Amino acid sequence: MPLICFFGPDGSGKTTLAKALAKEFESRSFNVKISWMRGTHTLASLLARFLSKFTFFGGSDNPYYRMTIPNGANKVWQLIEFISVLPILLTRFIIPCSLGYTVIAERYIPDFLVWVAVTTDEPSYLNSFSARFLLALTLKARIRIYVKADIKKLIDRRGDMDPSFIKKEFTLYEKLAKSIGSFTLDTTNKNVDESLNILLAFLDKNLK
Repeated sequence: MPLICFFGPDGSGKTTLAKALAKEFESRSFNVKISWMRGTHTLASLLARFLSKFTFFGGSDNPYYRMTIPNGANKVWQLIEFISVLPILLTRFIIPCSLGYTVIAERYIPDFLVWVAVTTDEPSYLNSFSARFLLALTLKARIRIYVKADIKKLIDRRGDMDPSFIKKEFTLYEKLAKSIGSFTLDTTNKNVDESLNILLAFLDKNLK
């Protein structure tokens, strides 16, 4: 069973679907592991917590740390994020797959790339060398599922997030999903069971 990669904007239903799929696979006697990744891990996380205490880095580009990276430091921060995510890739995805687990990524490399692009306010990051390197790894995942919903629904589901942040995410996700040829699952008007049934039909067809 290959790594199954979910990605998509906040509020689209990735986590709920990943848990439902894991439960289904466990009923089929698979050894399942749910893993996730996003930006601001490990070293980047520690630095963000520290820098967010200073007025100079105050802002809302990064909604979890309430900070903004100054324009002149964007490239450096993107490099820090890239370095920080490599151990996550190894320990949460590569090693478990090599040990025979069915790994369900409720957030994966595309989520990391969109996160870094939005939080550094630099959409062109998706064209950088590090982003293209990571996208090449994404293409190794045979199953790539873009989970989405319309903007209004996303904003309603994530009332704790700035709508402008969600809109920026959505625009980049749409672009990214098309570039890597992902299966799209729109959860706007679907409940969990309906979305899961569509997903299982797709997987049964593509995992034969």
